[in-house]
Amino acid sequence: MEQRIPNIVYVYAIFGGLAGLLYGFDSGAISPALPFITEEFGLSPSGQGLIVSFLLLGALPAIVLSTSLSKVLGRKSLLIGAGLTFIIGSIGCAFATSESVLIWSRFILGIGCGIANMCSLIYLVELAPPKIRGFIGALYQLSVNVGILSAYIVGASLTDSGAWRLMLGIGLIPAAIFTIGMLMSPESPRWLLTVGKEERARKVLMKLRGSKKEVEDEIRDINNSLKLQTAGFKHLFGQYKSILNMTLILTFFQVFTGINAVVYFAPIIFEGVDINGWSGSNVANFGVGIALVVSTAISLFIVDKLGRKTLLIYSIGGQVLPLLGLALLSDNMLLSMICVFLYVFAFGIGLGPVFWLFIPEVFPLQARAIGMGVITFSQYTLNFLFSYTFPQLLGVIGNNVFLIYAVLSVVACVYIHYKTPETKGKTLEEIEGYWREKSTAKTYKAVKEA
Repeated sequence: MEQRIPNIVYVYAIFGGLAGLLYGFDSGAISPALPFITEEFGLSPSGQGLIVSFLLLGALPAIVLSTSLSKVLGRKSLLIGAGLTFIIGSIGCAFATSESVLIWSRFILGIGCGIANMCSLIYLVELAPPKIRGFIGALYQLSVNVGILSAYIVGASLTDSGAWRLMLGIGLIPAAIFTIGMLMSPESPRWLLTVGKEERARKVLMKLRGSKKEVEDEIRDINNSLKLQTAGFKHLFGQYKSILNMTLILTFFQVFTGINAVVYFAPIIFEGVDINGWSGSNVANFGVGIALVVSTAISLFIVDKLGRKTLLIYSIGGQVLPLLGLALLSDNMLLSMICVFLYVFAFGIGLGPVFWLFIPEVFPLQARAIGMGVITFSQYTLNFLFSYTFPQLLGVIGNNVFLIYAVLSVVACVYIHYKTPETKGKTLEEIEGYWREKSTAKTYKAVKEA
């Protein structure tokens, strides 16, 4: 008889997933607020850039710091700290009296975003039973997209009043709920075992799993994995080099197959659109936001059935035709709009959520925090490089830039088919075993050939 998953697992998953909503909201809220901030403070273009980008600058050092502190303080403590920084940053934005106060408030929000992106997925993946780990992991990306869409809705509703402080400050409410929720949530049982707190880990797992046998089997597997490996940059670039290389290549494809370009390009495509008084930018923002939320919601229910690898291939393969359409059909506004929505839907059903689920799954327990830190830092850095180069490429080669992203999407499908393992339905310890066996086989082959 199949073991029932306790409902409390979903409650804790919702609390942990709120970190994604806060990240999405604070990233998206600046878009509708910026015109009013510019008018009030008389911002120059560089001032606008600082207010937008300081969130990213706050995230980068937070990711580095979280990588080390996660081993000492645990996932839960850091997420509570993230919630407090979201609260402080939201209050700072709401009561900002100058450009500099707003910039540094955004920096504080960035610290919260960096910790949330770094720790929330690890926390969710380590809490989840194997058969619904895909569902719970994808919940984080859905929360991010819901947060972005919520920011657009709040911004649109307050546009007439120009209340930009409320647009930014209302993030205080979900930040407070998230912080309280994390205070009520358990620590990751895997982290508890890494610091020798086996009885506490057992109590947590008894709440989260369906049977005592399942709990004891999981504790045994985790303890065995802890005996087999130690972690650090030396091991990450040595023992776990193949995992790191694979995840870095996937990170490149996640960024450089065009999601930011399509989102950036959407308002340009919709510039002349006016639907019942709605401007092209609003149509673009809400259309893209809804497509992301709907597609990511669908992925929740199919990622554990189709598997990570299959869904990634379907998703990235589904991007190719829309990208070709954006390159070759730019003169037709209707077809370009359809291509934007099809592309965003394809990204949201797989590459968006599955990427962030897959990364913490494939890194072994002792290397999970440091591996996730390196990948998250790399993803932010690549996003910056992409955002910097896209307008220049668009200016030089026009819509042909989307042909490059189409080709990279095809290459990504081939790479994933041949180079990535399937993690569906496997325990995190079974995934570790896969890498150990692969490493042993590679060593044996090298010795034999020598």
